[in-house]
Amino acid sequence: KQWYQRRVAITAGEGVQKDPTAFPDPPLEPVGRSRKEDNRALLITNLIRPFTVLQLKTMLSHCGKVKSIWINTIKSRCYAVFSCLEEATRARETLHGAVWPSTSPKRLNVDYAEDERMYSETDGELIGDSIDITVIE
Repeated sequence: KQWYQRRVAITAGEGVQKDPTAFPDPPLEPVGRSRKEDNRALLITNLIRPFTVLQLKTMLSHCGKVKSIWINTIKSRCYAVFSCLEEATRARETLHGAVWPSTSPKRLNVDYAEDERMYSETDGELIGDSIDITVIE
């Protein structure tokens, strides 16, 4: 038997992404109104590895300036605080329901963060706008 080696050219066609961590295609349906209060901070869930924190930050930065970010140890959820509400809203509308990375079987769930929960989950690393911190001397 003879074995033939075939050369297959892989090109990026329409809708195909070479880098699975590239900025995702927009969701198919428009994002509905959130039940939560508008906030500069977003909670992003349904994250599926493999990706690096730098790739996540880069993807989020396409929507606006990310002031701070926190991700849990298993990289399944993160909080991202944007510099203004408009950027956070743009990120929510762009990323909610999108598939990222492109190899993920799940769609991202992106919603406004609840300040108290964010503060608690991040052990105080991220502080929302509605939390008043009083320094006792």
